[in-house]
Amino acid sequence: MVSFKSLSSFILASVIGTALANPAPVTRDLAKRGNVLQGQYDSESELGGRFILENNLWGQSSGSGWQKSQATGTGTGNAVIWYTTYSWQGGQYNVKSYANMDLKVGMGKTIAQIGSIPTIFNWHYGSASGDLVADVSYDLWLSRTPGTQGATSSTTYEIMVWLSTRGGAQPAGSRIGTANINGQNWTLWKGTVQNWTVFSYVPPYEMVNFSQDLKPFLTYLVNTQGVPSNQYLVQAQAGTEPFVGTATLNIDWYTMAVN
Repeated sequence: MVSFKSLSSFILASVIGTALANPAPVTRDLAKRGNVLQGQYDSESELGGRFILENNLWGQSSGSGWQKSQATGTGTGNAVIWYTTYSWQGGQYNVKSYANMDLKVGMGKTIAQIGSIPTIFNWHYGSASGDLVADVSYDLWLSRTPGTQGATSSTTYEIMVWLSTRGGAQPAGSRIGTANINGQNWTLWKGTVQNWTVFSYVPPYEMVNFSQDLKPFLTYLVNTQGVPSNQYLVQAQAGTEPFVGTATLNIDWYTMAVN
């Protein structure tokens, strides 16, 4: 759900709430190490089904290459540590995949019923080629019907919160303004994909240590863009969308909850 734009630089996002600050040391145990996911739609349950790690090579036919993903550890507070590594060529204007951690608990609430969506997403590139075009992002899916998934006929809105854009990657649609969320200015984009509207928040800097509440991103759209507060949150993911290039993305600490 993306196109092209450039940002670089680095910034630490402010920590929201003591519950999100200073995560405990990572538990790295071979017993916690998951399978290496290599198939197009390979997936694996993590933390007893709280999350599903999805390789999700949905756009691989637009180019050539490979990708694999693996959970490598867990941490306190329902944190997961994982990575994805890939090499993609051809179809430079097409997303090849969205390897992601998909939250499976807390779904089915309307925006109005959600109190908060605390999350930590700390990550870094272990390696990245000079021609890399990719984003790192959250993907929140809204629907008129609870119990469904994103990118279906009942999907109404897709809300992306980008933390990184490299090589000119940019969201679907066009810029419609600037939004101040959690004390940070974000460029807001709006577009259409299939039967749903996409809103994307893009920061002015690459945010490699992100610890915020995602609920204000939804509230802003209710207050300013006419998104109905009775829309159901049916899927909440975080991962990366590569177009072309070779990279290893390490997720050092990832948590999310819907309260």
